[in-house]
Amino acid sequence: MNRHARPELDLMPPPFAEGFDDWSRGDGTPESPTWETAPNARLVRDDADFGPCLELRTTAEVERIRYMGEMPLLAGGFIEVAVRVRAVRGPLPEVRIAAWPGGAGGRRVEGLPEAGPLLPVPAHGGVCAVRAVVGRDAHPGVDLVWDERVLYAHVGLDIEGPAGAVVRVESVAVRDVTRRFSPLGRLLPGFEPAAREG
Repeated sequence: MNRHARPELDLMPPPFAEGFDDWSRGDGTPESPTWETAPNARLVRDDADFGPCLELRTTAEVERIRYMGEMPLLAGGFIEVAVRVRAVRGPLPEVRIAAWPGGAGGRRVEGLPEAGPLLPVPAHGGVCAVRAVVGRDAHPGVDLVWDERVLYAHVGLDIEGPAGAVVRVESVAVRDVTRRFSPLGRLLPGFEPAAREG
């Protein structure tokens, strides 16, 4: 069976509107603290662009948001993680997609890249769209190349910069983009080129 002929997987994490207990302030592993009781985070229900979203005030140089569910990375597969962030007030941060590579026994696989490029949030009120692709093979447009030791990922983003920034984060989107990087996929209707939005 052609490995690229499989249907695309439904990988979407739960939206922030369902609560923050599935979202880690650390690496996403089960023992890491969540955003559920964090005093510097709240749910905004009616953002004009994002709808329900996470608003947080940074208290450290790096704030981490990781989905605690295990995002599978199948043989020959590629996933794309995307999110939009807006600065509300305070210092303007930089943001990047980040992911924790999980291996056998729930252990972190060492020696692999765990974050995409940093992008600046342009201005207060401005929206920064950031994304990264995780996959097994080094193709143009693949940001995190992981080998067969990785079975799953805890995906999310980093917000970096001086403490005191208030930002809003749209619910994190994850999708299977394997077809985008396969020779067969480039010939099928609906193919999207591997282009980065900034």
